[in-house]
Amino acid sequence: MQIRSFSQYTNSIYKPSYGSLFRLTNYIDCNGKTRFTQNSTEVRDDLDYDELAQIIKKRFSKLDKINLMPMNGSDGTESYLIANSVLNVFGEKQANEKIFPILVTDVDPLIIEQYGQKGVVALKQHDIEAFGSNFDKYFKEINIGFLPYEATYSRDAKAYRLTPEFKNLFKFEVKDLQERLKNLKDEGNSIVIIRNCLAETFGRDDTRKIISNLSKLMHPNSLFVIGGFDRKRMSTLISDLEFYGFKEVGKNIFSKIDKKI
Repeated sequence: MQIRSFSQYTNSIYKPSYGSLFRLTNYIDCNGKTRFTQNSTEVRDDLDYDELAQIIKKRFSKLDKINLMPMNGSDGTESYLIANSVLNVFGEKQANEKIFPILVTDVDPLIIEQYGQKGVVALKQHDIEAFGSNFDKYFKEINIGFLPYEATYSRDAKAYRLTPEFKNLFKFEVKDLQERLKNLKDEGNSIVIIRNCLAETFGRDDTRKIISNLSKLMHPNSLFVIGGFDRKRMSTLISDLEFYGFKEVGKNIFSKIDKKI
């Protein structure tokens, strides 16, 4: 995908209602359509990261490779939390053999290049606590001035740099999730993660198309992880998922089942 146009809205107008980082942008997607998206990051209670890691370990226990695919990964905060739980549940050796590195993608070049690829992030105390005793192994505090000025940060957020060992567990690329889905080669070992962007960026009709395409591309046993915000904002989301052959196996975690559409 090539971004043809990308503009930033004035941060003095758009202030975050929550989250450590906030950035509102527009982009032209891989189909030539202008869309709006926002990056707003923090630990949310709509996904139990430990539960996700436990389901992954149980479901894919016999597989040599597991593809964890955050497709609107923003600055990486949530991917780091998922990785933390994966390391706790799998252990470092098995996690490295089966899962890492995780490819994290997002449409915003600034977010990917200036945060993910550089290994810097803004976190609040609530975010830090979610990592438990592992936090100091993964992050070192830096001056907030090292973070890009093109985003807005919570007043109580602090800046951190990933340790080299933790940073090596991830790869960051600029990519439209629609393009990534088109190229999905699923062998029953995939966890597709698209959280809290469907309602605002795609709306009901285009979200339904995404789910329909996923139902054709994903094998039984693979997982699709959604967000609580999308679930609340789109009253048809769950019924659409069920229609296209998905069932909920954990909080906002859906399994692809063998169903012909």
